Amino acid sequence: MDYFFSRRTFNQSKGTFTKDFAALTRYARVPEPIAEAGAAHLISRDQWLQGVLSSATTNDVVIFVHGFNTSQAEMLIRQRKIQGGLMAHGFGGAVIGLDWASDGVLSGYGRDRTDAKRTAPYLVLDGIGPILNARPGIRIHILAHSMGAYLTLRGFSQVGDSGAPGTHPWGVEQVLFLAADVTVGWMEAGAWGGLVMDHRCKRLTNYYSGFDDVLALSEINKFGTAPKIGRNGMSGPLPGRFNDLYCGQQYDRTVPQAQRSVRYSHTWYFDNAGVYQDVARTLAGQSAATMPTRLPASNGDQALRV
Repeated sequence: MDYFFSRRTFNQSKGTFTKDFAALTRYARVPEPIAEAGAAHLISRDQWLQGVLSSATTNDVVIFVHGFNTSQAEMLIRQRKIQGGLMAHGFGGAVIGLDWASDGVLSGYGRDRTDAKRTAPYLVLDGIGPILNARPGIRIHILAHSMGAYLTLRGFSQVGDSGAPGTHPWGVEQVLFLAADVTVGWMEAGAWGGLVMDHRCKRLTNYYSGFDDVLALSEINKFGTAPKIGRNGMSGPLPGRFNDLYCGQQYDRTVPQAQRSVRYSHTWYFDNAGVYQDVARTLAGQSAATMPTRLPASNGDQALRV
């Protein structure tokens, strides 16, 4: 079973989710190989929490936050890839998803960004908070891709300690950004994004690649350019619990030329066994300095090399 919570509107007459932002959060349990949730897959929050926790052999829960231009069906495909990739490297926790109202079309960037910001607090209020309160000792991790990293950052900044009942103060363990659509300046020392993440998580790992053509396009806006950490890394000095991991060498070495495209340069992480090996070690809390999946990079960061 695959578990996710959604902020897409549900069309009761058709029994399907839409592309629109919803006024309430719905919880779903979907068996493979079903591609999208219907009315029969909607369950109560209590049933959902029980299912999520019983699906794990450890106290770890990974919340996958998808990015821009992602349909619910594609979100589920990626969630299942993450679960399989991590299980192959010994991860025994649950992998669940936050399904937000991305249009699933390339032309919908502006609307997706608005909907991501609107959804952001419910990552905490309807996902992180209830899970933390469900069982003592739960360790929540966030794996956010693309605009999902923007959503995570906004959600962490919008919900104070009183916003998630019973969790004072609330926080998560590992946050992992893949191809993050987050402006570099937000994560600089003393900037709002860096301060928020330093307060709300025990470690932030930023997987980035200079080959990312989607982020190269997103960096250009009406005000000029805004470099993104998913393509350029974070600029120092950074808190000691923040780690940049350069993945360009991994992409160049492992992705065949025939598979390369603008979009795949942004999404290849989901198909790479080396990425999952490093993610599994990161979730296990291994020291970044001693991980065998990493080597020193020429720019002073670490580089993924598996």
